Amino acid sequence: MKHDALPKDDLGGNALFLVWGPPSHGPRSRAFARGLGIDVQFISSTRRRGLLAAPYKYSHQAVKTLSLLSRRHPHVVFVQSPPSFAVVVVWLYCLVMNARFAVDAHSDAMQSVYWTRPRWLYRYLARRALTTIVTNEYFARKVRGWGGRALIVRDIPTDFPTRAYPVEGSFNALVVNSFATDEPLSEIIAAAKGLEDVVFYVTGDKSRAPRGLTPSVPNNVRFTDYLDDASYYGLMAASQVVICLTTRDHTMQRGACEALSMGKPIITSKWPLLESYFSKGTVHVCNRADEIRNGVREIMQHHSRYKAEIGQLQTEQRRAWHSARDALVSLLNTSSAVGGDDWTTTGGL
Repeated sequence: MKHDALPKDDLGGNALFLVWGPPSHGPRSRAFARGLGIDVQFISSTRRRGLLAAPYKYSHQAVKTLSLLSRRHPHVVFVQSPPSFAVVVVWLYCLVMNARFAVDAHSDAMQSVYWTRPRWLYRYLARRALTTIVTNEYFARKVRGWGGRALIVRDIPTDFPTRAYPVEGSFNALVVNSFATDEPLSEIIAAAKGLEDVVFYVTGDKSRAPRGLTPSVPNNVRFTDYLDDASYYGLMAASQVVICLTTRDHTMQRGACEALSMGKPIITSKWPLLESYFSKGTVHVCNRADEIRNGVREIMQHHSRYKAEIGQLQTEQRRAWHSARDALVSLLNTSSAVGGDDWTTTGGL
C-alpha cells in the first residue's frame, strides 16, 4: 500500500504529532505541530515517577497510543523523545500499517544514559525513522553515524497566550527554572544578592526545590511555583530580561527560544551551541554569580540595544524555520511518493 504525496504547504490530516506526557511537557512539540499545520496529541498516565512506576505508566500509554493511531490512521507520525519507549510503540504501528515516523529528539534523548539504552535499539530506530529532528550539528552527526537521517531544527517561531502578571520591580528578570540538576540556581540566587534594584522571578514547581534553599534567598527573589501557560508567558512579557542557564553542553534552552519569539533580551550560558544560535540580543555568561550579575547589569545599561538586536535575530529565526520546514515537507513528500521500500534510505539534511 502506497500513500498519496503530502501537500507541499500543509501536512493536514496525513500526519499526527505525539507526546507522551501532559501538555506542560511539550511546548516545543506544540510549536512544531502548529508550524507544520498538524494536530498534536498528549498521551498522559500517572504522574508518579521512577522505575517502579514506569512499567505501569508506559504500558498504559502504549495501549492509549495504539488505540489512537488505529482510529486516526495517520500516514506520518511525529513522536517526541524522550521517552524513547514512545518511539518503539510508534515504530510498531508504522511497521504494521506501512506508515512512516519522524522523531523529535530533545537534548535528554541524545545524552541521558536513561534514554539512550540499549544503544542497539536506539540506533535501529534511528535508521528506520524518516528523520530524527535534533537541535544542533553535534547530535546530527551522532544520528548520521548510526546510519540515520538527521534534520536540525533549533527553534520554531511562535506566538504565546498571555495573561497579565503583576510584577513589582522597575527592572524584572525572569529565571526559567525547573529545579533540574543542570540549572545553576544557587549561582543565580547569589548573583541576585548584589542586584537589589532587580526583582528575580524564579519559575518551577516548588515541591521539587532542594531542601534548605529558602533561607538563603534574598528579598528580591520571588519563587512563582508552577505557572499555567498564560501566566508564564504573561510574566515573560512583563520582564525586561529572561535568564536561561545550563551546566550541560550541547543543550538548547527552550526558555531562551521562547524569549526570542517574544522579543526579550536573554542571558544564557557560554556554550558554543548557545553562542552560535543566540548571537544577538544576548549576554553569554559562565555559570558563576559574578558573571551573571555583570550580565544583568549589562542588559540594564544597554537595554534598548539588546531589544533591537533581538528583533533582528527574530527575522533570522523565521527564515531558518521556513527553510527547515520546507526541507522536512519535501522529505515527507518524497518518501510518500516513492513508497514504503525506500523510506529507510540514510543520509542527512
